[in-house]
Amino acid sequence: MEIAKNNVELMNRLNSSSKYLQSNDMKVTEVREGYAKVEMIIDEQILNVHGFVHGGALFSLADTVAGAASFATGRDSVTLTGTINYIKPGRGGKLIGIAQEISRGRTTGVYEVFIFNDRNTLLSRATFTMFFLDSDRIKAKKDKEHHVR
Repeated sequence: MEIAKNNVELMNRLNSSSKYLQSNDMKVTEVREGYAKVEMIIDEQILNVHGFVHGGALFSLADTVAGAASFATGRDSVTLTGTINYIKPGRGGKLIGIAQEISRGRTTGVYEVFIFNDRNTLLSRATFTMFFLDSDRIKAKKDKEHHVR
């Protein structure tokens, strides 16, 4: 029950504290350890000259959902690297980004991201490596515990 409460609190914190998410019509709709789901409304603000979702908007959503999944581990992080493959043109009413952790170490985590439209068409696939900001603090704590023994 405590984990579910923490996940809801994290989701609410991400949605309410990020002006970037709010100004880009993104909303974290689900988080749990190593997993997140973020939705983004498709409107004319994010379309390219061809009338499809701009690649930058897809990348931004992918980065956001990977970050949410890494935060759901209980650790703060920033993006170290990100790569994306654009598979189909973005059309529909909203985008749905899903991130799943595929590896987590002491300093980094790797997340695979899939972005679908509301018709369940796969639009892009991305991989992000997140750097955990608290790695020095964890290392110092382990060093301290080691010296106490």
